[in-house]
Amino acid sequence: MSHYSIWLKRYLSCREKILKDLERYKGEIEKVKDKIIDKNLILPLGDSRNNISGRMCFVDGGEGIRELLGAAVYFIKASALLIDKKGNRKNGEKFVRDLDIGIIDYDEHTKERVELLRSGMEFDIALECVEEYDPDYIFLDGSLYVNSRKKPIECKEYSIYRKKFVRLLKVCKKNLIHIAGISEDSKSKLFINYLSLKYDINFPRFMTDSSVLRMIYGNRRYRTIEFTPQSRFETDYKLSETMVASFPTVYVQPTPLSNPLRIDIPDWDRGLEEIINIVVELSKGSRNYGYPLPMYLVHLDAKVNKRQADWSTKQLIHHLSRNDPSFYSTILHDTRHNLRPEY
Repeated sequence: MSHYSIWLKRYLSCREKILKDLERYKGEIEKVKDKIIDKNLILPLGDSRNNISGRMCFVDGGEGIRELLGAAVYFIKASALLIDKKGNRKNGEKFVRDLDIGIIDYDEHTKERVELLRSGMEFDIALECVEEYDPDYIFLDGSLYVNSRKKPIECKEYSIYRKKFVRLLKVCKKNLIHIAGISEDSKSKLFINYLSLKYDINFPRFMTDSSVLRMIYGNRRYRTIEFTPQSRFETDYKLSETMVASFPTVYVQPTPLSNPLRIDIPDWDRGLEEIINIVVELSKGSRNYGYPLPMYLVHLDAKVNKRQADWSTKQLIHHLSRNDPSFYSTILHDTRHNLRPEY
């Protein structure tokens, strides 16, 4: 049991080192606070209007991957929750779901390719809802800006993902559907980059958008001014040969004790204020969590359960081992890691 004493000893020394490292940035943080506190970047958040009206579609996805000897088995789910709401009344709720199971070869981007497949399925389920249920609003888990700027990978999954994303935006624009991305736990520095470029401010490296906002406004309800993200190296808003778009963005802290949410929409949409109102109204359920309840429900619905993934992998291995033993022994045989005895 001696490793516990080593752990405790290292913990006691490392915690002091971490504290000293962070304290070195305290002065820089105070300087930043003094520079931006008077820029009118933060706006008070008034009471939301409980008069939401329309058909809303909330979309999220989940994924799982099981690594075998020659390939990986992937599981991707997408779920959409449709809600008809008028004032205090809900007129109907419906889940729309999809699921895919497949195998994927190994390369340096295997996990990223599975993520692209999952995102593509989310776009598909949103398009299905548009075609069959004609929603007024679509809320996607994650940022539209980040989706538009996802790092290219030389694989078919990326090109398919890109086409589906552009098609969803075009369909929403054509049908006058409000589409918004909601980032639950943003670790980005988009707002910091915006402030750096606009006011020539250097931020400490340990600061993210969320930490800057908490530094300024703390445990209060607020929203930021609207800004259009642009990194120091990105100036082109071209999504395809036929579409150019930027994504106006705001941060919102909908409840006093929650963390800021990031909301972005395409630049042709003029409904940002109404979308903020909807997000704030649907986030009233928890002062600490501060997240739209339908987004939370659809996240739970789309989650890939570990037991389901493990069971399906075992059944697939069993099926292939009986029907074609050569595939089983050369490609889908379990890895030594998976066969490691438990202790």
